[in-house]
Amino acid sequence: MFKSNSLKQVPAKPGQIDKAARRAVTCFTPATSFVTLHGKRPASDLRAGDKILTRDNGFQPVLWIGTRQINFHDSVSDRDRRPIVISAGALGAGQPDRDLVVSPGHRLLTADARHLKNLQTGEALIEARALVGMPGIRYLTDQSVTYIHLLFEQHEVILSDNAWSESFHMSLPAAQTFRSARAKDIISAFPDLTIAPEYVVQKPARPLISLDKPAQPSIN
Repeated sequence: MFKSNSLKQVPAKPGQIDKAARRAVTCFTPATSFVTLHGKRPASDLRAGDKILTRDNGFQPVLWIGTRQINFHDSVSDRDRRPIVISAGALGAGQPDRDLVVSPGHRLLTADARHLKNLQTGEALIEARALVGMPGIRYLTDQSVTYIHLLFEQHEVILSDNAWSESFHMSLPAAQTFRSARAKDIISAFPDLTIAPEYVVQKPARPLISLDKPAQPSIN
Protein backbone atom coordinates (compact mmCIF):
# COMPACT_ATOMS: atom_id res chain seq x y z
CA MET A 1 0.00 0.00 0.00
CA PHE A 2 1.26 3.48 -0.84
CA LYS A 3 1.87 5.96 1.93
CA SER A 4 1.01 9.25 0.30
CA ASN A 5 2.88 11.38 2.81
CA SER A 6 6.13 9.57 2.11
CA LEU A 7 6.27 10.55 -1.55
CA LYS A 8 7.27 13.87 -3.00
CA GLN A 9 7.86 15.53 -6.32
CA VAL A 10 11.19 14.52 -7.84
CA PRO A 11 12.96 17.13 -10.00
CA ALA A 12 14.79 16.26 -13.19
CA LYS A 13 18.37 15.84 -12.02
CA PRO A 14 20.98 13.11 -11.82
CA GLY A 15 20.29 10.66 -9.02
CA GLN A 16 18.65 7.43 -8.07
CA ILE A 17 15.07 8.37 -8.96
CA ASP A 18 16.10 9.82 -12.30
CA LYS A 19 18.04 6.66 -13.16
CA ALA A 20 15.00 4.57 -12.36
CA ALA A 21 12.75 6.81 -14.43
CA ARG A 22 14.86 6.51 -17.57
CA ARG A 23 13.14 3.27 -18.54
CA ALA A 24 9.66 4.43 -17.61
CA VAL A 25 7.47 4.76 -20.69
CA THR A 26 4.27 6.33 -19.36
CA CYS A 27 5.12 9.97 -19.82
CA PHE A 28 3.35 13.28 -20.24
CA THR A 29 4.99 16.61 -21.04
CA PRO A 30 4.92 19.78 -18.86
CA ALA A 31 2.17 21.62 -20.78
CA THR A 32 -0.35 18.75 -20.58
CA SER A 33 -3.33 19.89 -18.54
CA PHE A 34 -5.38 17.85 -16.07
CA VAL A 35 -8.69 18.40 -14.31
CA THR A 36 -8.07 18.94 -10.59
CA LEU A 37 -10.29 20.00 -7.70
CA HIS A 38 -9.15 23.55 -8.45
CA GLY A 39 -9.70 23.49 -12.20
CA LYS A 40 -7.35 22.63 -15.03
CA ARG A 41 -3.65 22.70 -14.22
CA PRO A 42 -0.59 21.85 -16.31
CA ALA A 43 1.58 18.92 -15.32
CA SER A 44 4.44 21.30 -14.54
CA ASP A 45 2.38 22.87 -11.71
CA LEU A 46 1.23 19.64 -10.07
CA ARG A 47 2.52 18.48 -6.71
CA ALA A 48 2.23 15.19 -4.86
CA GLY A 49 -1.10 15.18 -3.07
CA ASP A 50 -3.00 17.11 -5.75
CA LYS A 51 -6.22 15.34 -6.70
CA ILE A 52 -6.82 14.63 -10.39
CA LEU A 53 -9.98 13.45 -12.11
CA THR A 54 -9.92 9.74 -13.01
CA ARG A 55 -12.37 7.84 -15.20
CA ASP A 56 -13.09 5.10 -12.68
CA ASN A 57 -12.53 6.51 -9.20
CA GLY A 58 -13.36 10.20 -9.21
CA PHE A 59 -10.66 12.55 -7.93
CA GLN A 60 -7.57 10.71 -6.71
CA PRO A 61 -4.32 12.08 -5.23
CA VAL A 62 -1.09 11.95 -7.17
CA LEU A 63 1.35 10.06 -4.98
CA TRP A 64 4.61 10.58 -6.85
CA ILE A 65 5.75 12.85 -9.67
CA GLY A 66 8.93 12.05 -11.55
CA THR A 67 10.56 14.15 -14.25
CA ARG A 68 13.39 13.59 -16.69
CA GLN A 69 14.85 15.45 -19.64
CA ILE A 70 16.03 13.68 -22.79
CA ASN A 71 18.25 15.10 -25.52
CA PHE A 72 18.05 13.43 -28.91
CA HIS A 73 20.98 12.75 -31.23
CA ASP A 74 19.80 10.16 -33.75
CA SER A 75 16.24 10.05 -35.07
CA VAL A 76 16.36 6.29 -35.60
CA SER A 77 17.99 5.09 -32.38
CA ASP A 78 15.95 7.56 -30.31
CA ARG A 79 12.63 6.52 -31.81
CA ASP A 80 11.57 4.61 -28.70
CA ARG A 81 11.86 7.80 -26.66
CA ARG A 82 11.04 10.56 -29.13
CA PRO A 83 7.72 12.30 -28.31
CA ILE A 84 4.54 11.86 -30.29
CA VAL A 85 2.02 14.64 -30.87
CA ILE A 86 -1.67 13.84 -30.98
CA SER A 87 -3.20 16.85 -32.66
CA ALA A 88 -6.36 18.47 -31.36
CA GLY A 89 -9.37 16.41 -32.42
CA ALA A 90 -7.31 13.46 -33.71
CA LEU A 91 -9.13 11.04 -31.38
CA GLY A 92 -12.58 12.55 -31.90
CA ALA A 93 -14.33 15.88 -31.51
CA GLY A 94 -12.44 17.83 -28.82
CA GLN A 95 -10.22 14.83 -28.03
CA PRO A 96 -7.75 16.12 -27.22
CA ASP A 97 -8.86 19.74 -27.01
CA ARG A 98 -5.36 20.88 -27.98
CA ASP A 99 -2.20 19.17 -29.17
CA LEU A 100 -1.22 16.48 -26.67
CA VAL A 101 2.43 15.39 -26.52
CA VAL A 102 3.33 12.07 -24.90
CA SER A 103 6.05 9.42 -24.96
CA PRO A 104 5.78 6.64 -27.58
CA GLY A 105 4.87 4.00 -24.99
CA HIS A 106 2.21 6.13 -23.32
CA ARG A 107 -1.21 4.51 -23.71
CA LEU A 108 -4.45 6.22 -24.60
CA LEU A 109 -7.97 4.95 -24.07
CA THR A 110 -9.60 3.54 -27.19
CA ALA A 111 -13.04 2.12 -27.95
CA ASP A 112 -12.22 1.70 -31.65
CA ALA A 113 -13.39 -1.74 -32.79
CA ARG A 114 -10.32 -2.03 -35.02
CA HIS A 115 -8.12 -1.99 -31.92
CA LEU A 116 -10.31 -4.30 -29.86
CA LYS A 117 -10.27 -7.42 -32.01
CA ASN A 118 -10.38 -10.62 -29.94
CA LEU A 119 -10.93 -8.61 -26.75
CA GLN A 120 -14.07 -9.09 -24.71
CA THR A 121 -14.13 -5.48 -23.62
CA GLY A 122 -15.38 -2.16 -24.87
CA GLU A 123 -12.23 -0.23 -23.99
CA ALA A 124 -8.48 -0.75 -23.97
CA LEU A 125 -5.31 1.30 -23.57
CA ILE A 126 -3.20 1.51 -26.73
CA GLU A 127 0.33 2.83 -27.13
CA ALA A 128 0.71 6.19 -28.84
CA ARG A 129 3.28 4.75 -31.26
CA ALA A 130 0.67 2.26 -32.47
CA LEU A 131 -1.44 5.22 -33.61
CA VAL A 132 1.30 6.99 -35.59
CA GLY A 133 0.20 7.38 -39.19
CA MET A 134 -3.40 8.14 -38.33
CA PRO A 135 -4.44 11.69 -39.30
CA GLY A 136 -2.94 14.19 -36.85
CA ILE A 137 -0.66 11.72 -35.01
CA ARG A 138 3.08 11.83 -35.68
CA TYR A 139 6.54 11.85 -34.14
CA LEU A 140 8.04 15.21 -33.23
CA THR A 141 11.51 16.24 -34.34
CA ASP A 142 12.35 18.35 -31.28
CA GLN A 143 15.94 18.06 -30.08
CA SER A 144 14.93 17.57 -26.45
CA VAL A 145 11.89 16.85 -24.30
CA THR A 146 10.96 16.87 -20.63
CA TYR A 147 8.83 13.93 -19.58
CA ILE A 148 6.65 13.81 -16.46
CA HIS A 149 5.37 10.67 -14.71
CA LEU A 150 2.26 10.73 -12.52
CA LEU A 151 1.87 7.79 -10.14
CA PHE A 152 -1.32 6.95 -8.25
CA GLU A 153 -2.17 4.30 -5.68
CA GLN A 154 -3.44 2.19 -8.56
CA HIS A 155 -3.18 2.38 -12.33
CA GLU A 156 -5.69 5.03 -13.41
CA VAL A 157 -7.24 6.40 -16.58
CA ILE A 158 -6.96 10.18 -16.32
CA LEU A 159 -8.20 13.11 -18.39
CA SER A 160 -5.25 14.75 -20.14
CA ASP A 161 -6.01 17.70 -22.42
CA ASN A 162 -9.56 16.30 -22.59
CA ALA A 163 -8.37 12.88 -23.79
CA TRP A 164 -8.42 9.83 -21.52
CA SER A 165 -5.02 8.18 -21.08
CA GLU A 166 -3.09 6.24 -18.47
CA SER A 167 -1.21 7.24 -15.36
CA PHE A 168 2.27 5.86 -14.69
CA HIS A 169 1.92 2.08 -14.62
CA MET A 170 3.98 0.28 -11.97
CA SER A 171 4.69 -2.76 -14.13
CA LEU A 172 7.13 -5.49 -13.15
CA PRO A 173 9.97 -3.98 -15.26
CA ALA A 174 9.34 -0.57 -13.66
CA ALA A 175 9.33 -2.08 -10.15
CA GLN A 176 12.54 -3.99 -10.87
CA THR A 177 14.18 -0.81 -12.16
CA PHE A 178 13.22 1.17 -9.07
CA ARG A 179 14.50 -1.63 -6.88
CA SER A 180 17.83 -1.81 -8.74
CA ALA A 181 18.24 1.96 -8.47
CA ARG A 182 17.39 1.85 -4.74
CA ALA A 183 14.87 4.64 -5.33
CA LYS A 184 14.26 5.75 -1.76
CA ASP A 185 10.95 7.59 -2.27
CA ILE A 186 9.39 4.59 -3.95
CA ILE A 187 10.89 2.01 -1.59
CA SER A 188 9.60 3.96 1.43
CA ALA A 189 6.09 3.50 0.05
CA PHE A 190 6.70 -0.08 -1.05
CA PRO A 191 8.70 -1.87 1.66
CA ASP A 192 8.07 -5.15 -0.16
CA LEU A 193 9.85 -3.76 -3.21
CA THR A 194 13.23 -4.74 -1.75
CA ILE A 195 12.02 -8.30 -1.25
CA ALA A 196 9.81 -9.08 -4.24
CA PRO A 197 9.09 -6.43 -6.91
CA GLU A 198 6.11 -8.44 -8.15
CA TYR A 199 4.26 -7.61 -4.92
CA VAL A 200 3.91 -3.95 -5.92
CA VAL A 201 2.89 -4.42 -9.55
CA GLN A 202 -0.32 -2.57 -10.38
CA LYS A 203 -3.22 -4.25 -12.14
CA PRO A 204 -3.76 -2.51 -15.51
CA ALA A 205 -6.80 -0.25 -15.55
CA ARG A 206 -7.72 -1.66 -18.97
CA PRO A 207 -6.36 -4.32 -21.34
CA LEU A 208 -3.05 -3.09 -22.76
CA ILE A 209 -2.30 -2.93 -26.47
CA SER A 210 1.30 -2.49 -27.65
CA LEU A 211 2.63 -1.86 -31.13
CA ASP A 212 4.47 -5.17 -31.39
CA LYS A 213 2.36 -7.32 -29.07
CA PRO A 214 -1.25 -8.50 -28.97
CA ALA A 215 -3.60 -7.04 -26.39
CA GLN A 216 -2.84 -8.08 -22.83
CA PRO A 217 -5.97 -8.61 -20.71
CA SER A 218 -6.21 -7.19 -17.22
CA ILE A 219 -5.44 -9.68 -14.45
CA ASN A 220 -8.35 -10.23 -12.09
